[in-house]
Amino acid sequence: MRGVSVRSAILFATLSATTVGCRHKSKTPEDAYQRFAAAVTAGDSGALFDALDQQTRWALMTIQKWHREAYDIVLSNYPEGPEREREAHRFERAATASSARELFRVATAPRLIPMLAPLVMDTPASFERGPGDDRAAAVLPNGGRILFLRGQNGGWGFGGLAQGTEEDKNRAYHDLEVVRASAADYERAAARAAK
Repeated sequence: MRGVSVRSAILFATLSATTVGCRHKSKTPEDAYQRFAAAVTAGDSGALFDALDQQTRWALMTIQKWHREAYDIVLSNYPEGPEREREAHRFERAATASSARELFRVATAPRLIPMLAPLVMDTPASFERGPGDDRAAAVLPNGGRILFLRGQNGGWGFGGLAQGTEEDKNRAYHDLEVVRASAADYERAAARAAK
């Protein structure tokens, strides 16, 4: 009897470790919907980040990285004054966050969850695949559709933020380029002034 419970405990521990290692991977759109719905219903901002599709999570990580770089450039290269203060303040939240997940949890999800709540009030009537193998939609009884995308890792996630996040990523890239150009201008001006 004791041998069976030890084997059961080992099996449970192995399954638990496997589940923890796959935190971001839902194998089907239906699984992804369940994860998304549970996060929204619980108001769990971190779980909502985990329920996002892979590309959206990667874009959020890139945005945070570029904002951190912009923040460092501003602090290192901009002269003291209102522009430095304004730009540092603009990038500070992302630059000082411990991760993109944490930034999303604190800055984005609290205002997003109430807007997503109506999407999980009714159980989807069906799930439709396409167009393509990496897209699916949960079709709600009222005809509304919730987009799910499959990532390169094969996992599915909520894709409703994908387009907006990609646009935010493009803005973050351009913001970083402007900061780099401004920093170079400040360096040239400082070099001229030192002559």
